[in-house]
Amino acid sequence: MRQRYLRIALPACDVGELSQDRHGMARFAPDLAWIQGGQTPRLGVDFLRDSRPRADANGLPVWFDNLLPERGSELRLRLSALHGLREGQSFELLRALGTDLIGAVEARTADGHQERPARDESASVDAASTDDRESMRMSGLTGIQMKFSMSMVNERLVLPARSGNSEWIVKIAGHEYPELAAVEAATMTWAKHAGFVVPPHMTIAFDRLDGIPDGWVSEHALAYAVMRFDRRDDGSRIHQEDLCQALAMRPQDKYGDGDPKVSFDGALRLITDVCGEEDGREMARRIGFMIASGNTDAHLKNWTIVWGDRQRPTLSPCYDLVATISWDHLGWAKRRGPELALRLGGERRFERLDVEQLAAFSAASRAWAADEVNAGISRARDSWEAGSCDLPIRMRAAIDAHWRAVPLLRRHAPA
Repeated sequence: MRQRYLRIALPACDVGELSQDRHGMARFAPDLAWIQGGQTPRLGVDFLRDSRPRADANGLPVWFDNLLPERGSELRLRLSALHGLREGQSFELLRALGTDLIGAVEARTADGHQERPARDESASVDAASTDDRESMRMSGLTGIQMKFSMSMVNERLVLPARSGNSEWIVKIAGHEYPELAAVEAATMTWAKHAGFVVPPHMTIAFDRLDGIPDGWVSEHALAYAVMRFDRRDDGSRIHQEDLCQALAMRPQDKYGDGDPKVSFDGALRLITDVCGEEDGREMARRIGFMIASGNTDAHLKNWTIVWGDRQRPTLSPCYDLVATISWDHLGWAKRRGPELALRLGGERRFERLDVEQLAAFSAASRAWAADEVNAGISRARDSWEAGSCDLPIRMRAAIDAHWRAVPLLRRHAPA
């Protein structure tokens, strides 16, 4: 394999070059002009900490690895097969998806064109048409779940997304999570009623989705769709990064158990330092809502900061809010009960969240953190009854049991 190159760009300028040699070593070299210009526009928090080149012998440097669907996910496997790649060919997958990644960063060949990735003849290849490949080139979304970037056209969601149309992320649930679309939509609506910034979202009938390659998903009654907050109405892009990127952590370490370990305490310190106290307080209130809604999956990739063209980022709107305790194997039927995605005040188990853990959280992060978590719980409580009559039965029953089981929530329960 010869040396391969990708130019890494933001809307205003190129910021560096990503290369891979014949031994598989990938290296990112920032452009000197961009460094000397104060890293404007911003690429990410970790580059501001250390502007030196990054290299990785087993895939991509960490920040870029987080731009791709996670290894082992169905979406990653499908996309790799579609482009004739092995799952581990991260550089080539980034090449294939590089013109429509999350946020505003792009990965292009040196001449600015999107070159077809180098196929691996030993890889299994999906029986997909050229049109399918072109459509799925525009689906550089991260995470585990099957999801697609689509546009609303004549009351239907269409793949690929079309410039000038509102862009949506459409998520297809697996059969192991019945009613996931309805539960996620209900949790996001609850958060909106609680006063949090939430993008437009909805459930949509599967037969109103056009362009998904045959055989990629089995038909469901409903899909979940949320409007992208990293795209403007005119189709231009807004740069962002998730907390795995900001903390230079691999996607597989998103639950904070890597080296170094990361907790909600540390994540709150990061947001406060990078975005400012107002955003730190908002994050603490969202943690309160996360506790109240029984969300066990608020990991580091489900928290994002938005740069746009600013010198200092802001906390993104809410996304991926799901009352995961609605399913027995994630909720109170689970042995030892449900657990937080990250430790809070040294604790992960919901049944042990009380004033002592909240005090430890404040001591390890910011003095005001406990008050803001309590404020988020109160907002969740006050907005619950207004919309709970329309909830999926599994979610309402799970939340009622959850509030009886968590010491911190019992203190907020109505008299």
